[in-house]
Amino acid sequence: MGRRGLEVWPVKQHVGRIIPSNPLPGDSLLFVYGTLRPFVDIPMARWLRRVARYVGPGRTRGRLYDLGPYPAFRPPRRADEWVFGDLYRVRSPSVMGRLDRYEAGTGHGRPRFVRRACVVSLGRRRRHAAWIYVYERHPSRRSRIVHGDYFAYRGAR
Repeated sequence: MGRRGLEVWPVKQHVGRIIPSNPLPGDSLLFVYGTLRPFVDIPMARWLRRVARYVGPGRTRGRLYDLGPYPAFRPPRRADEWVFGDLYRVRSPSVMGRLDRYEAGTGHGRPRFVRRACVVSLGRRRRHAAWIYVYERHPSRRSRIVHGDYFAYRGAR
């Protein structure tokens, strides 16, 4: 927590590179906000449901952008910007490694998404350090999802 009770984002930054799967002792928590959420029926989301344990819905400070088939998360510019999603507990570092490769995308150069640390709020008083995949490219020409919920946004279109 920062001054005046505001959450500080990110907890730790790892710019432009894939980071170790489990740098902290114990299990890793993963916050998902788009096509990896538990109610999405794509192969990678089904795989994640099999290999990780669902913790519950949550939110983290940030901005969400529509990239078409999936959303992009970027750090917040103001304290009142939230992104809504779901939290998973991941017990195996190999799971995080596979997700890192999936989110990085194909091709050469800078990855599309890079895993970074964030703070996720579950309810009023429960806050957890978790991993999140952050879009590494500039989304300036993309449509911002102001309310921060990708699936509410997709359903309204």
